[in-house]
Amino acid sequence: MNWIETLDSCPPRRTVPSDGRSAFQQDADRIVFSSAFRRLQNKTQVHPLPHTDFVRTRLTHSMEVASVGRSLGGQVARRLLELGQTERRHIAADLGDIVAAACLAHDIGNPPFGHTGEQAMQQWFAEHADLAFGDDLSDAEQADFLRFEGNAQGFRILTRLQMDRNEGGMRLMDATLGAFTKYPSGAAAAQGRAANYVGRKKHGFMQAEAALFADLAARLKLAPQPDAAQAWQRHPLAYLVEAADDICYSVIDVEDGVKLGRIGFSEAEDLFKPIIGADLGSRYLARSADEKLSTLRSRTIGSLIDACCAAFVAQAPEKSLADVTAHGEQVRKLKNLAMARVYRWERTVTKELEGIAVIQRLLDLFVGALNARAGHVTAERLLDLVPHYDRTAPRYQRLLAVTDYISGMTDRYAMDMQQQLSEIKI
Repeated sequence: MNWIETLDSCPPRRTVPSDGRSAFQQDADRIVFSSAFRRLQNKTQVHPLPHTDFVRTRLTHSMEVASVGRSLGGQVARRLLELGQTERRHIAADLGDIVAAACLAHDIGNPPFGHTGEQAMQQWFAEHADLAFGDDLSDAEQADFLRFEGNAQGFRILTRLQMDRNEGGMRLMDATLGAFTKYPSGAAAAQGRAANYVGRKKHGFMQAEAALFADLAARLKLAPQPDAAQAWQRHPLAYLVEAADDICYSVIDVEDGVKLGRIGFSEAEDLFKPIIGADLGSRYLARSADEKLSTLRSRTIGSLIDACCAAFVAQAPEKSLADVTAHGEQVRKLKNLAMARVYRWERTVTKELEGIAVIQRLLDLFVGALNARAGHVTAERLLDLVPHYDRTAPRYQRLLAVTDYISGMTDRYAMDMQQQLSEIKI
């Protein structure tokens, strides 16, 4: 495990605050106070435009993931100190804060309507490649849009779009950015991903940020992948960020499903109990159904944190930690139940279809405006809405400005904008 060397060899990228916070706590504060983080309060987690306080948004999900991530990082640090694998307490003390900060940002690049929004953008560019790209974009640049990815957009937000007057955007610490980047590869490398290597399941940066990530990887001493350009091994702490996310959505999606009446309490209880393992006791039996569900959720999360910590400490990870623990099969059952009963619920699917139509209509308008002749008044006014749109920039940069704008919208803002522009023609 080389995480101590990785962190210790990495110089700070800014002045460490003198107000008692660590640099990594400052990272978390910068993320929390950013406009991109605030917008997560109205972005889909599972249920587009939910009309109940029971279910999570991207904001509440991100805060819960950060809480689990802090516990994971802190527990890993304590365990490695106990085992004598490190004596550098000043580094180990920061692990929980590093993982928590990265977890706060892990969904910051998601477009409206969640993963369905990503797929809607991918589909639109695949169906309109000639209109969008012409002969001006390289294959690698085209792949950024054809495989549009919220993780790569998130890296772009953190390093370029937020606090954009700064070189490096938010100027987060290298270790935070390393832990954030679950997929340290470009789109082309992810497309030809190595078998069984989870770090190339998707891509983690756009071509616009490729050189920036290459510099980060060199500072963090991330090993290049031998079979592809623009692909590196993950930062070790990225496995803890991924585990925190896996733990939360596998457990909490089922909890939300019970709250919404889509999953029976006994079904959830039967899946949670084998993970908890211990007898829940007489106090549990005396509680209401809601109290029992909260107990099951918290105890299950605690057991999974323990298991993922043990898996991380036992060996250098190469697969998702939740999958390689003794509870891997139960976690898969939780995910499958949520997929069948919650993600494929008619109400969820109809809202997703509405979201697809909204995003693709906005792309019709704004990419159409990008292609319009000079002086076309409707196109000019549409492009005035796009922040930082530079009419003299290369087509790749202009397309990025459009996708930055649309992917940054909340669900409701996207719907409202589409309705306001419904009569516009290009």
